[in-house]
Amino acid sequence: HFLAQNAMGIGGVALAWLLQREGLLAKPVKPDLETATHSLLPKQPHHPPRAKAMISCFMQGGPSQMDICDPKPMLDEWAGRDFPEKIKYDNAAQASSKVLASKWKFKKHGQCGMDFSELVPGFSEVADELCLIRSMHTGVNNHGQSIHAMNSGRTTKGRPALGSWLNYGLGTENQNLPAYMVLRDPANLPVEGVLNWSAGWLPSLYQGTVVRAREPRILNLDPPPHLRGKPQENFLDFLEKLNRDGKSKGELDLEARIASFELAARMQTAAADVMDISGESEATKKMYGIHDEATKDFG
Repeated sequence: HFLAQNAMGIGGVALAWLLQREGLLAKPVKPDLETATHSLLPKQPHHPPRAKAMISCFMQGGPSQMDICDPKPMLDEWAGRDFPEKIKYDNAAQASSKVLASKWKFKKHGQCGMDFSELVPGFSEVADELCLIRSMHTGVNNHGQSIHAMNSGRTTKGRPALGSWLNYGLGTENQNLPAYMVLRDPANLPVEGVLNWSAGWLPSLYQGTVVRAREPRILNLDPPPHLRGKPQENFLDFLEKLNRDGKSKGELDLEARIASFELAARMQTAAADVMDISGESEATKKMYGIHDEATKDFG
């Protein structure tokens, strides 16, 4: 019964074996993946570089742009009246169609005439040094989706954050420290947590490294006492050998994990030096707000 029902199948198996033995078997439609390599080495950008670093201050729960830098005259005209068009509510229980105007007064500052409210007098003093973008917007008003749009460019989860893309595309000049560092709020995580600095589908080597406001600055960086020195070096060498022996072509996750272990080993010395601010002058500490209760955690 088996031969009767599967005769053509068995013949096909025999034919494939004969063709392979004679070197006549066609090449596969999809060739084997080349071994992927990922590193943080500096990469040549597509355009001449002008910036040396990027600092993104994402302040969840901060004041509305309409209260600090984006005046809306129409809100003043409609203040207290019902908005006649359709409104998409995020929370129906707290829904209201009443138009609310800003309570703060705006003035134009600098030679460029940039608008700032009385809430941010410091910005008004450096208006000509700033570039204010008002064209960015999203079609959702939910916190989680809007935060994804801000940090990754899309409202859906799973996409790499901007820092991960920069890390992947440009690399870093310092091979002993992470290229993408996250100074998170010491109180708690933002909405959606670590997804805000996730590498998404990129190898984990490119995700953000969290730096805490208090010791230990970077979690799980220092080895336990019994593994310090030569024991840790032997352990990492053996682990790397196992990983490389078991790695297949195109296995991105394992390749990135090996690179992450190598970076962590280099960071054990370099990170401790970078995080030590005891050698900074009092003037520098004051400038960064180290002695101010409101800013010491971020200084």
